[in-house]
Amino acid sequence: MAMELSMESSGVGELDLEECSNSNKAKRRKKKPISNREEEKEKDVNVIGRSKKRKKKEGTKTSLHSATTSPYYNKFDEAYERKTADNTWKPPQSEFGFLHNHAHDPWRVLVICTLLNRTAGTRAERVVADLFTLCPDAKAATGVATEEIERAIKSLGLQKRRAKMVQRLSKDYLQEDWTHVTQLPGVGKYAADAYAIFCTGKWEQVRPNDHMLNRYWEYLCSTKNALS
Repeated sequence: MAMELSMESSGVGELDLEECSNSNKAKRRKKKPISNREEEKEKDVNVIGRSKKRKKKEGTKTSLHSATTSPYYNKFDEAYERKTADNTWKPPQSEFGFLHNHAHDPWRVLVICTLLNRTAGTRAERVVADLFTLCPDAKAATGVATEEIERAIKSLGLQKRRAKMVQRLSKDYLQEDWTHVTQLPGVGKYAADAYAIFCTGKWEQVRPNDHMLNRYWEYLCSTKNALS
């Protein structure tokens, strides 16, 4: 009798253990609920992620005369070679822009392109006359006080940085060791294309991106027979 009770008691214990084990497994299968704090944290992460994507997308916008270049742009292309003494190219007059009015001095063309960076052409035109009265050539630009250049171009904004760039460009321009205009500080594709079009006459070897420069380039294409 005692043996039977012992066996029955043992069976009940095993059943209890089995039920307990099954209950624990069921609990583990249940998905752990997310607290309110965790939900808020997850929302914040999503908001920050969307904000970063939006800023990254906005950051891809470029200015009119930015450093963005064509995949075919080669800084040491023949089109950007330094103008030689026997080069007599004179760009024809047109209604497109005013760079051709200063093509007799390549330094002026480069300075104008520097000032046109992130600036409307009409605003730059009003400043150019005052600047070239103060600094008629590269040598004069290196000798005048930086503050005077700043005052002359103040209406364009960023006058301190622009004035330093003008003087740095002028100093290097006067050196004899550069072979391509793209070696000069501040000269990107826009200024280099302008140099080739207005100063050396190698306009057929470039394809400008700037819309005003491109209009003059197309004008040259339309009058190619008359130029040759």
